Amino acid sequence: MPNPPFNGLYAALIESLNALNFVEILAKRQFQRANSSGYSSVVLSVAGREPTEIEVFLGIRINLVEELVYQFTNGLRDYGPFSTTLLVSGRKVAPEFPYFYRLAKEADVHATKQQILSFLHQYGFPFLDKHQSAKSLDALYNQEVAQKSFYVINEFHRALRGIILAKLAKRPNWEELVEQYRVKLQKKALPEVQMQNYEQLVNFLKYHSFS
Repeated sequence: MPNPPFNGLYAALIESLNALNFVEILAKRQFQRANSSGYSSVVLSVAGREPTEIEVFLGIRINLVEELVYQFTNGLRDYGPFSTTLLVSGRKVAPEFPYFYRLAKEADVHATKQQILSFLHQYGFPFLDKHQSAKSLDALYNQEVAQKSFYVINEFHRALRGIILAKLAKRPNWEELVEQYRVKLQKKALPEVQMQNYEQLVNFLKYHSFS
């Protein structure tokens, strides 16, 4: 449980982010801004009390992707509406900013708020705006499939979302991409059920049109 100053920080961020059309989701400690395909979000991960350490994440959700990928994973039912197509720690977007923002007392609230807003305005919001489209996320997900992704850790989820995004973006080499992910997943010796889920998704996408 965070310390009392965090409540003051959250309240201060509500005022600032509401003005930018972000709506607070208190139970998830996040702020969401809707768009035509889903939403972008600012998520606060909180640990400790003295001080409370706050890490800022940037999230992007494309509803079509998440509603489809959810059927081929073992996601928790109550997590479905809050699953994100991309969730990135702020330190990956702007390494020069603090890894954690530390909040020990009420007097820290204003300075911490300003630090977070400074990061968001300089790096966070531009990153969210740049990657809202399926085409942009396709490029981010599917660049150098054989290599680890800087932004996506779970390789199975990367493969599922990657081929959906590529289909949405009308990538011309979609079948080649599917095979690249298939080979990569096979090398990782995933559980049989995950490989079956991947192949089921591939078969669905072969005959499905998003247009």
